[in-house]
Amino acid sequence: MKITYSTKNKTLGFTLIEVLVALLIVALGMLGNAMLQLQGMKNSNDAYLRSQIGIFAYDIADKIRANRECQDQYLTQTFLSEGSPYIVGTSDAGACIHSNTLGNAGMANEIACIGQALDAGLPAGARVFLRSSSIRPTGASRDIKIFTLRISWTDRDNEERKADYTFDPGACTNAAACNCT
Repeated sequence: MKITYSTKNKTLGFTLIEVLVALLIVALGMLGNAMLQLQGMKNSNDAYLRSQIGIFAYDIADKIRANRECQDQYLTQTFLSEGSPYIVGTSDAGACIHSNTLGNAGMANEIACIGQALDAGLPAGARVFLRSSSIRPTGASRDIKIFTLRISWTDRDNEERKADYTFDPGACTNAAACNCT
């Protein structure tokens, strides 16, 4: 009687190549997850910055509406005109005293308060300026002045971004023209 033993070459467990392939797949998955997290944080920061810009734009529009007799002076101020925009971190509009009155006498303080708020919430280098245009509705006896506030900044990807906010500050109470005193 003849007994034959056959040895089967069974490998138990993983080979080194299988382990390296599995490690590569896991590493690629983790790298993709990290990139998604990074992009999510960037988008969250951009959304926060855009909401801050919207808040500043509405705040400036409300200040102009509250001081509508002097609305033209906002356009000719040193720091908010299109020719000389307010640059966050570079421009210095002065000290803001919240108890000052409105009108032409308080205009420098008003611009200083706007500048202080912009410095506190916008990234360095952001540029802010006001411009106006006039339209005359059909059948109207006078023009309506429309203000545009432009805020431009450089985002994390080093791309120039801008946001324009257009608003009507409202008509002055005196019928002929705004009389800022």
